Amino acid sequence: MVEFKIQLEESLVQTFGYKEVEQYLQDFVKKMLLKAAAQDVLEDLKTIDLQNDKEWQTARHLAWKQERYKYIITR
Repeated sequence: MVEFKIQLEESLVQTFGYKEVEQYLQDFVKKMLLKAAAQDVLEDLKTIDLQNDKEWQTARHLAWKQERYKYIITR
């Protein structure tokens, strides 16, 4: 693990409170981790051909059978 030290104006911490500033910074790190995971998924999608993947087609069909009652289909 790497530790970062940041300097904040004392007035900022007094305005929002130590706990709230700490929570904001932790939320920011969580969002960064989520963005990194999303980038990994996007890279993987470039190499996956879902149209020809039989398991994906089966899962999609079963999901539609299970959830289609939630949608109105007009023809």
